[in-house]
Amino acid sequence: MTARVFRSAARVMHRTFFEDQPATWIRAGENGTIAADPIRVTFALEGIDVDAEGVKMSTGKPQASVLLADAIAIEPARAAWKQKDIFRNDGRDKLVINGVPYDVESCKTLGYAFLQIDLVG
Repeated sequence: MTARVFRSAARVMHRTFFEDQPATWIRAGENGTIAADPIRVTFALEGIDVDAEGVKMSTGKPQASVLLADAIAIEPARAAWKQKDIFRNDGRDKLVINGVPYDVESCKTLGYAFLQIDLVG
């Protein structure tokens, strides 16, 4: 019951406090096929990381955040994967945000129900 409440709270918070950008998630399948689907992301041209002590540092790299539920809805087969592997790097996954293509550099959990994707332009 509690997980259901937090899942919807994360979606409401993301939709209320962050401005979504139009994006397309392009990903390569294991069998060599390519799939592309629209996904809602928040985007920062220069990302900010917060370390364990709360210190903020600008990474100088573009970052996107996405709801884990949105990514799993598009690619259900990745639900069993570790969250850091849902967006794959090494040119296998790309995000096209506002018409600009970005390669996925890394993906990590950003609190409950969110993923942070570091991008390379």
